[in-house]
Amino acid sequence: MSPLLSLRNVSVAFGGQPVVRDVSFDVASREIVGLVGESGSGKSVTALAILGLLPPTAEITGEIVFEGRDLPALGRRQMRRLRGAGIGMIFQEPMSSLNPVFTVGDQIIEAIRVHQRISRRAAADRAVELLEKVGIPAPRRRLEDYPHQMSGGMRQRVMIAIALSCSPRLLIADEPTTALDVTIQAQLLDLLAEVREEFGTAVVLITHNMGVIAEIADRVVVMYASRVVEEAGVFPLFDHPRHPYTRGLMASTPAMDMEAPRLVTIPGGTPTPGNLPPGCNFAPRCGYAIPPCAEGVPPMDAFADGQRAACIRARELGPAAPR
Repeated sequence: MSPLLSLRNVSVAFGGQPVVRDVSFDVASREIVGLVGESGSGKSVTALAILGLLPPTAEITGEIVFEGRDLPALGRRQMRRLRGAGIGMIFQEPMSSLNPVFTVGDQIIEAIRVHQRISRRAAADRAVELLEKVGIPAPRRRLEDYPHQMSGGMRQRVMIAIALSCSPRLLIADEPTTALDVTIQAQLLDLLAEVREEFGTAVVLITHNMGVIAEIADRVVVMYASRVVEEAGVFPLFDHPRHPYTRGLMASTPAMDMEAPRLVTIPGGTPTPGNLPPGCNFAPRCGYAIPPCAEGVPPMDAFADGQRAACIRARELGPAAPR
């Protein structure tokens, strides 16, 4: 069966400077794929490229195919019809994504009526159903609220309601749990899982939190410095991460029973797109680096169970230490 979404060698550049390089991965129907990496790794730019929301100055190459359609080849009107109805988006910060001068109800109703020829009254009834579905109490009264009258968790639920308003086949969630306390975070993850089960929606979940990935994802794509460095099912990835960067992300995530006085950290910082080191971009921060690592960009090496990793020493790395 063909994937719902397929990216092949997708690169994005601004003014000739690449910020995403040769990204390839698939998303199957009803699958939750985690796109993980530090800030600046290219996750959000990749999502915006899929949705066609990058500025006109962006140069996009490669293939982005959704339900058999080449998205970069579609016109602006076709992409506008596809957004919402085919692909929904939960943006990173709901307070800046929701319009502060319109009520929550107006914003949900507008999203519905852009794609469906129904009356405002019918759209309002649909908005109430959506707010109830995402767990907002007294949904009809909440239609009259403005974004500033809601908590961060409530605003994020409104964003999810807007994204679900036209029953998209794919939902892209960009850091939906950032700045939320752990209780609300868990509720939102449960809600995304329910969306998948009830609506059959596939989800691309963008995050830097490996704990969130372990909780909800079926498969994981790890990005570092604009490239995909590892891809695997969630269980193979946590049992046996093949790339040193993935191992570093996992080691820096605290465990409930952890007794070490300090968290393990990855030394250094993510390089800027215009100042990437030669060869493997992670080599200057990698404890496994050897001289050949600087001689060329390592290709993706394939392993059992569909696992792939871009590291010349990937086959030498043993299973992850128990946490």
